[in-house]
Amino acid sequence: MLERAVFTLNIAQRGDALALLRSLTDGCTPLGFFDPQFRELLDRQKYGNEGERQSARAKLPAMSPDYIDAVCIEFARVLKPSGYLMRWTDKYCLCQGHHLRIPSNVFKIVDLINTDIGRIGQGARARYRGDHLLVTQKPPTRARATWRDHGIPDRWAEKVDRRLHPHVKPIGLIRRLIGAVTQPGDLIVDPAAGSFVVMHAAHELGRNFIGCDLAEGMKEAQRE
Repeated sequence: MLERAVFTLNIAQRGDALALLRSLTDGCTPLGFFDPQFRELLDRQKYGNEGERQSARAKLPAMSPDYIDAVCIEFARVLKPSGYLMRWTDKYCLCQGHHLRIPSNVFKIVDLINTDIGRIGQGARARYRGDHLLVTQKPPTRARATWRDHGIPDRWAEKVDRRLHPHVKPIGLIRRLIGAVTQPGDLIVDPAAGSFVVMHAAHELGRNFIGCDLAEGMKEAQRE
C-alpha cells in the first residue's frame, strides 16, 4: 500500500498531510478523515483574546485554503471508487461554501452530520457547541453497496475531552462511521490526526491505520 517507507502503519507519528497522502498508492483505502486547521473565522473576527482563551489551539499549524483543497484532491486519488472522505468543518466555512471549491466530479457531498460536544464556545451571534461533518464520496456515489449502518443519527451528541487535543473529535461517532463503510483489515487514512482518536477507533475495530500530525508536541492520545 505504501510506495516508500516514509510513514509507518498503525502508529502515531509526526508529518505533513500532503506528504503522507503522496506516499500512498492509488485506490488504497475506502475511508479517510480530514480535520483541517483553518483560521478563516478567527482571522475575520479578530477576537483579540485567542492567546488567552484558545492558547492550545493557537499553537497548531494553520492550513491555507489552497493547502486544504490540495489535500482533498490528493484524497480523491488514494480513495477507492465510491470511497468516503469524512471532512470536518466549522459553521463559518460551511456557510461560506468553502467545501464547494472541490468539483462534484471529484467529491460529492452525500450527507451532513452535526455534533454536539456538550460545551458552549465562542460566537458573535449563536455560540459554538459542536462541529459539522461533511460526508463526501468519490464517484460513483452509491449508498446501498457502500454504507451498512443506517442507525447513525445526523445529530450526534457526545462529550469530548479537550485535554487530549483542542480539536479532539467524538470517538463514538468515528467508530460508527468506520464500521459503516469498511471491513476488518481495511486501511483508514487520517493525515491531520490531532489526538489520533481515528487510530484508536480503527484498531478497536480491527482496521489498519496510517496518519500523522504536524503539531509541535504531538503525542498519542491516552484514553482512560
